[in-house]
Amino acid sequence: MKLNIVVTLAPMLTALLLSSVVIAQSLVDPTRPFNNNSSASAKAEQVDTLVLNAIFINGVNRHAIINGVTVKEGQDVAGKTLISISKNRVVLRGAKGPQELFVNHSQFIKDAHDGF
Repeated sequence: MKLNIVVTLAPMLTALLLSSVVIAQSLVDPTRPFNNNSSASAKAEQVDTLVLNAIFINGVNRHAIINGVTVKEGQDVAGKTLISISKNRVVLRGAKGPQELFVNHSQFIKDAHDGF
């Protein structure tokens, strides 16, 4: 009697286990971005993309926030050296030569001496 139950249940358990594996493989991660480009060239482009978030000028003290990192003139960010900071742009020098980044017009440009 026990042998008949095992013989009868074995194929059903096998089918159940295999179907759960197939279902698990078809599930989608809800936290994965929609445009998930995992190619090497797309990753290289993301590394090279620099965003000038803000510029702070207080007399002779000048700081820029690039990709969320605060840097001064002469410091490095993302493998490039910050050469100059002006009111609306910064200049970086890297292996591919100079690169200018401009402040987005929707962001603020504020002089620290003018009620900052």
